[in-house]
Amino acid sequence: MADIRNDGQSKVDIESAELLGGDINLQMYGVSQYMPTSYAKVSDSYSEAAGGMAGPPPPPSVGQGEEVSGLYVFAISEPISIDAKTNYLLPMFRPRVTVERYASISKYFYGAGNVNGKAERAYRLSSDRFLSSGNCIIRESDRLVGETSLPDIAAKNKHEFSVGKDADIVYKENATLVSSYTTNVTTSHYGVKQTRTQSTYDLALTLKNYKNRPVKIEYQQRFHGQSLKLIKSTTNFTQDGSTIKATFTLASDEEKTTSYKFEVVN
Repeated sequence: MADIRNDGQSKVDIESAELLGGDINLQMYGVSQYMPTSYAKVSDSYSEAAGGMAGPPPPPSVGQGEEVSGLYVFAISEPISIDAKTNYLLPMFRPRVTVERYASISKYFYGAGNVNGKAERAYRLSSDRFLSSGNCIIRESDRLVGETSLPDIAAKNKHEFSVGKDADIVYKENATLVSSYTTNVTTSHYGVKQTRTQSTYDLALTLKNYKNRPVKIEYQQRFHGQSLKLIKSTTNFTQDGSTIKATFTLASDEEKTTSYKFEVVN
């Protein structure tokens, strides 16, 4: 829906208009004031059809967006009128949106020791059309399960977000320091020397799914430091820059233990 507000003291008639979506930076001056809000539904603008007629004409709507200089322009199909101190709601196009649900474990590595935690309830969203920024309400099985704020999303681009912890999917990590040594290295042609510590770790990861259905889990371990090297792993761990990641599918009530070995230079 497009929400258009008339903050003026009188009714406004709009013959034609366009809505802009995207990152628009304007230099604006003035003081905003709080005003009570009333909402007028689009259907209120039309009287009931007389007997024998086909019915009221379709309400105005917002057309498909057209890209112009990095922004998207949406044309309003028909003239509209907005009463004073009123919000006017216009139906917009219906994009074809794909939403993938998964459990996310995404964290930073802080050294040897034990870490316990719960996975995040995560979603991956993409649309066949540009989506303007705004609130997104997530429903599953006709129930409200979360709400988030979406940025502007380009057509076919994927946006990932989470809406809270999932108590049924837990993980345990045990990181053991295998070796560590420190060296002094020259970092520039001016002869400046810095200390570098190269450490090797074994990390054991245990995942447990307490649900009565299978779940997909995406695991990401991020690292600070100068460099990272994944040495070996027992399953499908891969390195992507300064991140070690893997994807698992756990059956109902399944527990899985895996491990990997890596080297990090700080």
